[in-house]
Amino acid sequence: MPHRTLIAQQLARFFSVLSHPVRIRIIAELRNSELCVNSLQEILGISHSGVSQHLATLRAHRLIKEHRRGRNVFYRLCSPEMVTWLVDGITFITPDNSDEERLRTAAAMAKEQWSDPIDDRLLFEYEALNK
Repeated sequence: MPHRTLIAQQLARFFSVLSHPVRIRIIAELRNSELCVNSLQEILGISHSGVSQHLATLRAHRLIKEHRRGRNVFYRLCSPEMVTWLVDGITFITPDNSDEERLRTAAAMAKEQWSDPIDDRLLFEYEALNK
C-alpha cells in the first residue's frame, strides 16, 4: 500500500474519532487538568454511561490516558498540544458572512477559553511519561 494511501486512511480514522461534539468538548475540558467521569458528567451535562462511552473511544485511539486514585479513575490528554490544534481548526469553521454572528461569537469564546495556557505541571508529566 502506498504511503499516501496509508496516511490518508489513518488520518480519516483519527478525524472520525473527533467527529462527535462531546469528544471535542472532553478534549477541551482536559486541556489543563485531569478529570474523572463524574466531573466530566457535570461539565458536559450528559449521562455517566455516555461520558464513559466517549472516554472509551478516545482511550482506544490513544488520545487520552487514565490512572486510578483510590476508587476514582482520572483521565488526561496524551498530547495536551492537541487543544492548540483544535483552536487552530476553529479558523476553518468561522464564517465570513455577517448572518452567522452567533457562530462567530461562539468560535471566539471557544478560542479564548481553549487557548488558556496548558498547565506546566501536566506538560512536564506528559514529557516525563513519554521519554
